Amino acid sequence: MSSIDGIRLGQVILDPISGSIVGDELARLDPALFESDWAAARALLGREPMVSELPRAPGQRRADALVEMATRSRSVAPDGRRPRPLSSVYVDYETLTLRIRELASGSVVAPGSLVWWLETADFERAAFGPGPRVELGASTRLFTGATRRAIELRDRACTHPFCDRPARECEAEHLVPHCEGGLSIQENGRLLCGFHNRLHDQRPPPRR
Repeated sequence: MSSIDGIRLGQVILDPISGSIVGDELARLDPALFESDWAAARALLGREPMVSELPRAPGQRRADALVEMATRSRSVAPDGRRPRPLSSVYVDYETLTLRIRELASGSVVAPGSLVWWLETADFERAAFGPGPRVELGASTRLFTGATRRAIELRDRACTHPFCDRPARECEAEHLVPHCEGGLSIQENGRLLCGFHNRLHDQRPPPRR
């Protein structure tokens, strides 16, 4: 809807999957716009600014992020390759059924809402279970490949009790440090955001 002076007004209702696609991109662009505003205010003031001194309020940054998304969409070639969403189907080992269907954000979705995506998304299967498993690269320094992905699916977000950073913004960290013999396997890994990972790595100085 357009106002008398040409300002666009309105609200949208998106299904959980479409909402996650839009929300994730907004969450990716908004910090970049914030950093741009912060740098501009710092250059103008000659000091570190306060949030109230930034040129845009949070709501305006999100609106400008939508404009940036539309601008980038307009610049993509008609035959450009569209990104394919990845659907991770993981189930309880004992039952392999009746698992609640959720998005990475935790939103519950109805099975029927996935039908439209069957031809446009990639799917992966992950089964969590007890007993012996084949582990590749257990002695490597970092969690990579399927091992990293399994930790992301299991933890979903930063495991610090007061943090909810999503998996895509987290690092896979060893419970028993690699330098102390800890293996790069699922059981010895967990997700922590960059801040809490660095906080965990800060060890008290040795006693004299």
